[in-house]
Formats: sequence, C-alpha cells, structure tokens
Amino acid sequence: MTSQKKSFSFEESIQKLQECVEKMDAEETSLEESIDLYEQCVTYHRQCADLLSRAKQRVEMYRPETGEIAEYGEKL
Repeated sequence: MTSQKKSFSFEESIQKLQECVEKMDAEETSLEESIDLYEQCVTYHRQCADLLSRAKQRVEMYRPETGEIAEYGEKL
C-alpha cells in the first residue's frame, strides 16, 4: 500500500482523486495497481472530507437584525 503523507489543498486532492479514478478506468491497469489506486482514492477522499468539515466549522452567518456575525451552529 502506498500511503499519502503529504497534505494537499482541497482542489489538489480532488484533482489527485480524479487522476486515480481515470487510471483505474484504464483497461491496462492491473488488479494490484487498481488496489493501490483505490487505497490512494480513500486517502484523498478522507482528506477532502476533513477539509470540508473544517471549512464548515469556519462558516459564519450574518445577523441582519443586529449586524453581527454568528459562528456556524450558533442559534440566531
């Protein structure tokens, strides 16, 4: 298994994920290569999910009645 230790931006992770899927779709890709690519896909998917989760936590909502900004999840 080739594990990815490097952190990529969301866009880079999506690109790497797409590249892996394209390689897996190629008819000349062996079973062993496909399994390695699948493992890489899982790593990139987890990284994307983690980045999205952290971005969600940073989302702020504007309160027009007070002009204040509430953190994500705070009741309005």
